[in-house]
Amino acid sequence: MSEGEGSQIERAREALAQTTRMEDSGERRPAHAYETLTGGLEDRRLDHFRVGRKLGQGGMGAVYEAWDASLDRPVAIKMLRDDVTRRADQTERFLREARAQAKLNHPNVVHIYYIGRRPSAADGDGALYFAMERIEGESLEDLVDRDERLDPETARNYMLQVARGLRAAVRAGIIHRDVKPSNLLVDASDGYVKIADFGLAKPIAEDVKITQEGAIVGSPLYMSPEQARNEEVDHRSDMYSLGATFFQLLTGRPPFEGSTALAVVAQHLQDAPPRVRELAPTVPEALAVIVERLLSKKPEARFATYDELMEALEKAAPRTTTYAGFWTRAAATTLDGALAGILIALIGWPGLVVHLLHVTIGHGLFGQTLAKHFLNVRVQRRDADRPIGLGRAFTRTIVSLWAPILAGLTILLAQGAPRLIDTIEQMQPQELERAQNLVVAVAISNGFLTLLFGSGLLLAAFHPQKRALHDLVVGSVVTYRLRSR
Repeated sequence: MSEGEGSQIERAREALAQTTRMEDSGERRPAHAYETLTGGLEDRRLDHFRVGRKLGQGGMGAVYEAWDASLDRPVAIKMLRDDVTRRADQTERFLREARAQAKLNHPNVVHIYYIGRRPSAADGDGALYFAMERIEGESLEDLVDRDERLDPETARNYMLQVARGLRAAVRAGIIHRDVKPSNLLVDASDGYVKIADFGLAKPIAEDVKITQEGAIVGSPLYMSPEQARNEEVDHRSDMYSLGATFFQLLTGRPPFEGSTALAVVAQHLQDAPPRVRELAPTVPEALAVIVERLLSKKPEARFATYDELMEALEKAAPRTTTYAGFWTRAAATTLDGALAGILIALIGWPGLVVHLLHVTIGHGLFGQTLAKHFLNVRVQRRDADRPIGLGRAFTRTIVSLWAPILAGLTILLAQGAPRLIDTIEQMQPQELERAQNLVVAVAISNGFLTLLFGSGLLLAAFHPQKRALHDLVVGSVVTYRLRSR
């Protein structure tokens, strides 16, 4: 470790220690004590809200479900603890959260409706609270805890929605500074992801201190290197946290883990994150590249704007795959068979070798023969949008030609090699009429044999992906030329 890295970690250590002193400055209380500090609001009235059951609680207060009697709609009430209300820095943080979210009218941000104070029996103001949109659903943290990892396309869609919400925040002059799975809520009614908890939000181009000097803010598992160094941050710090969040959604774990917060922060400062596809090979390469770029140590290596990030995410969308139908495949093979017949008619049995090379190389390197190119279909790997390669193409060709190969083996085993050679030599045309008959015969027989495809191309008529026997053997599919969604 270099001297510079050591000093960075030392600064992070002191900042984390300062943060811990701030969080631990209050008296340690058992869990039941929080009921007293937040007032035990269940089944009580608060201004024009009827408060219901508690949804959760944290270090600063608790969240309750409630009903807005004035507008006749469900809400969630976030109530600051009495003792926290008396701390100016935490009161400012709470108000900042409410005001930051209130500025944003966006489908991917939790809406704030009202801010007020609970009446106090004693002299002085009561605890602060605000009413916000109630999300019937769960957080992305809950999803990962239950399922370990998400389907890549689901994760891409969630990432795109969060990017839209964060772009709206930037346009309103706000940096979130605490993007993480627990702050991203999925609305069960429409599937929208909502960004919550702007308690650490900071106005852009405004030097406002809401924590003590030297303390860092954020969650170590998702914290950008510049945030860990307690440096001035911009929207690219949120991008890093977004990358760490979706790294976890795709792989089932955060990019860095450790026994202490400092150990995790040290990795954010100096270690390269694991490769996404090493932990989750089914993640598309384009999506993995986006996440890994978001996790770049230097802000300038990340995306310059959310528009740029969103464009990359749109391009990483899976392609619409339309599988070539039974008759389209039969037509392509019949055309290839006709070309083979013409070659054989012109140059004899070497034409068959040329035809097989054309099919094998065309499928292996380009995904197409001339006939498939004409019909706008291609052969590709089932697990990737690319040709199947020469090895798989050769196997595919051999399997697809099972009938003539079986006939040749039968002749070879029953009558010997000389008879097989004589049979092949008889394929060479001696006159035009015979050549014409051969062209027709080869085209018809090749097309018919293709309809069978081992167990038959007939299998492709019933298989959901229109896959024939040789496709199943080598892991290929035949699709129409891919179009963007």
